[in-house]
Amino acid sequence: IVEARQIAMYLAKNFTDLSLKAIGYNFGNRDHSTVIHAITTVNDMMDTNRKFNSTIQEILAEFSKKAS
Repeated sequence: IVEARQIAMYLAKNFTDLSLKAIGYNFGNRDHSTVIHAITTVNDMMDTNRKFNSTIQEILAEFSKKAS
C-alpha cells in the first residue's frame, strides 16, 4: 500500500498543479514532507531498479496520452 501511495503522490505532482500541501491533504491529510519523501523515494527507485523504472515510464506514457 505504501508503494502505491508513493507512486500516486509522484503522479499527482507530475500531472497536477497542486502544491505539496494540497497533495498531502488529498492523501489522508499527510504532511508536505511526506509527499517530498514519496517523490524522492520513487525517483530513487527509478534510478536503481530497471523494472520499476519501466513500469513508471509506462504509467507516465499512458497518463500523457490521456491528457492530450
